[in-house]
Amino acid sequence: MNEPLDAQARLKIEAALDGELDAANALAFEREMAEDSDLREAYERQSAARDEVRAFAPKESAPDALRARVLALVEEPVSTAPRKRFVMQPPLALAAALAAIAFLGSLTWTLRGTSPGEPPETLALVSGYMRGQVSGQPFDVASSDRHTVKPWLASRVTLGAAVVDLAPAGYPLAGGRIDIIGATPVPTLVYRRREHFISVSELPVGHGAASWEGSVERFHVERWIDAERAYVAISDLDAADLADFARAFHDAQRPTAAPAKP
Repeated sequence: MNEPLDAQARLKIEAALDGELDAANALAFEREMAEDSDLREAYERQSAARDEVRAFAPKESAPDALRARVLALVEEPVSTAPRKRFVMQPPLALAAALAAIAFLGSLTWTLRGTSPGEPPETLALVSGYMRGQVSGQPFDVASSDRHTVKPWLASRVTLGAAVVDLAPAGYPLAGGRIDIIGATPVPTLVYRRREHFISVSELPVGHGAASWEGSVERFHVERWIDAERAYVAISDLDAADLADFARAFHDAQRPTAAPAKP
């Protein structure tokens, strides 16, 4: 019989399922689950229960009274009265500054990866991949049918997604999601390779995120372009397997859009 989890472990599971872990803590939690089968099983059970509730529980809209109260708060004029200034005492200010420096340093180390010069757009896509891995929901729409995924993405983004069938090559389609770069939504396809997922985000040609490839932490990045789009693939597969996936994607695309490395 599995040992009951302590309160701290349960809080970590809830935070991971709610997407409340930052990048550093998300990676640490993933390592803990890899080493602790009880923690992994508890996470998977709670994730499955949440999915069942989302699938079958009725979705209720906010009451009109609550909506009116929220709108009233938003439209409330901002007070111009001077606020009392809080002056932090020197020891407290020094401690706060050191804590901020330590946090930023750990975050920079986490996202620094093994190659320099990653554009922030690429880091945003890697963060989207990580969120999907930690939450247990790597896609917004789950389907192996490209005729389901393609129109779902097309109704939410301006750039049409090229959805190719890679099941014969060993990479079945698992679904799709919307990633956000800055304030721009971009279509992302999700393929599966055994227990791994591969995200493929499609961007306009010349986009900054498509100008770099390498590794961020333990996630590998591949990119390529064709006549219409730039592609960024991210996975925890090793670099060679991800390169094989990129070649399979190339081969499955229509002949008129031959990919080329810029």
